[in-house]
Amino acid sequence: MIYVTVTEVLLYFCFALLGGTLTFYSLDEEKRPDVRMKKQWLLYATLAAGVLSFAPILYTIILLGQDTGYWQALTGVLFTFQIGKAWMVTLVLVILLAGLIYFNDLERDHILSKLGLILFIGILVTYAKAGHAASLSPTWGFTAHFFHLLAVSLWTGGLITAAWFSQSTERWPNFLRWFTPFSIVCILAALASGFGTMMIDIAKPLDHSLSATAYQYKQGLIMNYGEALIIKHLLLIPLILYAAFNGFYAKHRLRFAKRSPYAFIKWARVESIILFFIFAATAFMGQQKPPHDVAQSILSGETSPLFAALYSGTVKSDTVLHFSMTYMTAIFFLIAVLFLVMTAIVIMKKRSAFIAVVCSVGYLISSYLGVMSGLH
Repeated sequence: MIYVTVTEVLLYFCFALLGGTLTFYSLDEEKRPDVRMKKQWLLYATLAAGVLSFAPILYTIILLGQDTGYWQALTGVLFTFQIGKAWMVTLVLVILLAGLIYFNDLERDHILSKLGLILFIGILVTYAKAGHAASLSPTWGFTAHFFHLLAVSLWTGGLITAAWFSQSTERWPNFLRWFTPFSIVCILAALASGFGTMMIDIAKPLDHSLSATAYQYKQGLIMNYGEALIIKHLLLIPLILYAAFNGFYAKHRLRFAKRSPYAFIKWARVESIILFFIFAATAFMGQQKPPHDVAQSILSGETSPLFAALYSGTVKSDTVLHFSMTYMTAIFFLIAVLFLVMTAIVIMKKRSAFIAVVCSVGYLISSYLGVMSGLH
């Protein structure tokens, strides 16, 4: 199970590198940062996407093979399971994209780079088709998951690629001029599609209403899936803070103060570190049982160890969680706000990036404890 989570995190980074690089290569040179992505790195990311996306299938084959035999499990999963059939299409697209990258110089060919971007989007389509949301709701679940993957891959891919692979900062102001509104659209799309996916993933079967989603979200905190979900959502606050600085404040300072873009590339890299934690939480969620039936999960002994350690009450199958603002909850939330303010000050004063990350982690811990201390 752990190895599948690790492979999922690596897969998300492969998607980001492919999405960001192919998007940049599709643009005119003056509009993109001076990114120098070695061809072999882009090729490795493509091939790794095919291998890493096979990890959940391998895990399923190992489980089934213990009873039916591994060859029968392999052929059964690949040719009868939706996840296997989707991966077969993924493999074809990966081979086509890898060939396109290997035999051509996509950095200098806008048409072929756009073709590569289309193949990459096709890989996202097949990955979403094999997802949990699509298995529950073939149309809406797939659609929400796909647009979530697309928005996140293009936005985070552009950020990570520009932050870590830019060779110079000469075109950075031109890059921010279009990437800032592009990021806003992607963030809004990711939030909307992510909410749609959540309504399908965590709600009770056949009940995807807003009230059912809110109830399951709260009850889901008893399980590992819900714990990871709340941590992921709490991390969105500092992420948006860094994104606002890197998008609006940095662009303003570059335009009017003529400051070196290198000072702002550092904070784009810090933003990518926060993204790593979000990727990790998302990958962990993907390997956990969603809170469709929390009562049954409690009876099966699937309560989150972290929740059990922090929850003051006794967890039973008929436990219904409620949240109220207690004295300790208010203190923890106040500390969380102070950590956010300290993070903003560190960024504005252009102090140590390490201190900014520490403040962000402090916010996460204190805000999470604030949520947990208010549950009864």
